Amino acid sequence: MANINDTKLRSNEEQERSKSTKTLVIITSADNGNNGHILSCLNSTTIENFIVALNNTNRMGECQINNINNIGPFSSAEQEIPVDSYKTTNSKKRKADLTCVICGGQATGFNFEQISCESCKAFFRRNALQPIEKTKCINSDDNVLEIRCNIQYDIKHKCQRCRLLKCLQEGMRKDFIVTREKKQIKERRLEENRRSSSELINKNNNVKSENIIESKATARADLLFESILSQSSSFLTNDDWLCLSHIQNVYFSASQATPSASSAFSFELSPDRVTTFKNIIDVNNFTAIKLINFLREIPEFQQIDARDRLILVKCNLTLLLFIRYSSNFDSVRELSYDIDTAGPISLADEAFAEYFKSFFILCCGYQFNRVVLSIFHALNSIINKDPIMTQLLMIVMIFSKGLSANDDDDEQLLNDRTCIFNAQSKYTDLLFRYLMEQSSFELAVIKMTRIIEQLLKIQIVARDFQQHIKNEMDATYINPLMKSLLHLT
Repeated sequence: MANINDTKLRSNEEQERSKSTKTLVIITSADNGNNGHILSCLNSTTIENFIVALNNTNRMGECQINNINNIGPFSSAEQEIPVDSYKTTNSKKRKADLTCVICGGQATGFNFEQISCESCKAFFRRNALQPIEKTKCINSDDNVLEIRCNIQYDIKHKCQRCRLLKCLQEGMRKDFIVTREKKQIKERRLEENRRSSSELINKNNNVKSENIIESKATARADLLFESILSQSSSFLTNDDWLCLSHIQNVYFSASQATPSASSAFSFELSPDRVTTFKNIIDVNNFTAIKLINFLREIPEFQQIDARDRLILVKCNLTLLLFIRYSSNFDSVRELSYDIDTAGPISLADEAFAEYFKSFFILCCGYQFNRVVLSIFHALNSIINKDPIMTQLLMIVMIFSKGLSANDDDDEQLLNDRTCIFNAQSKYTDLLFRYLMEQSSFELAVIKMTRIIEQLLKIQIVARDFQQHIKNEMDATYINPLMKSLLHLT
């Protein structure tokens, strides 16, 4: 992040570059000139450009321009950065296609949030809850948290300490382990639900039909509860897990392909309130580009025509920003970080988040900031920093017709509503089954209900934010992409 952390070491060459280089981001959806308002740029004399085309299967082209005033048509000789596209197929994927991320052996599916084999799955279940300090590396006597042993699948005697460290580093989650106590608690709750259902039936039916109705209801409930208590494969197939893996991969790739806002802005140098307001909007511009790159790699989003893609992005993308920011939200310090990895927060990222929060309060007011933070707190408690849930929710939202609270007739002009509805239904079903996989049917219903409640609040806050921008800023100072997303054109 330029000029945020003065103590950060960098070479003289990098310092000169940070002073003279910013980023120009260009978003296109069609070849005609009618969508020129989607082009996004930053005023500067030396600009590094990222071209994001909604119609192009490549992620982005990159070129250098020495003067913003001399921007001309881009030639076919522009350098393209190819990205592997996800190919949909009707043939069923085999378990042999999966590779364990721990030992490299043949995996059987997703276990504790990562693709792993049965051996590593059983090992993690047995040892994950034990303190890592009590384990000992077979090749070292110190307690350094570093993998030093070979734990590949063909090694007979694997080091338990290094194997457990590898599991944790790859993201296997301890909280997904169902202990005996948790299972007993779940069974007690299910028994209480069965008892409550039976009592309700007894009150609403006469004595003659009571036994028949109760037996049928109990049988249906038993089948449902047994399916909930059964193994994870009952809710998600191997194809479902491959789809979730693809979603995670393209989300990470999209985040890495676009520079972070903290590397291009310095709130310390904002001379006035208008410039600060403009910088806040430009930060959202970088996040919007990451989300657009992510959505372009979703097969169902690729299949709809360019005009429908443009309408869905224009109407719904602003609401996706709330979900993305809540996934990186620190509920203790009430800061949202501009990162997409689970690693430690750097001093630069922390300083940028502090500045962004302070200047957001300055521009939008303390009360409005508290409303936004209340939504972040609620979403954070629902999602619990689960990246798969976050990404599925954003996909469901982008395909949701009528999600925007603006008085805009664009959504009424969608060409292929059936295709969009089918895509929304597919990912809504996948999200619900994923929630059941992680908890239970009852908790999945509760989470979906709470998500809908927060989406209604986000609609109101997004509409109020757009109105506040209209009242406080001249639209000519806003970059074209955000101007379109905020419905200021």
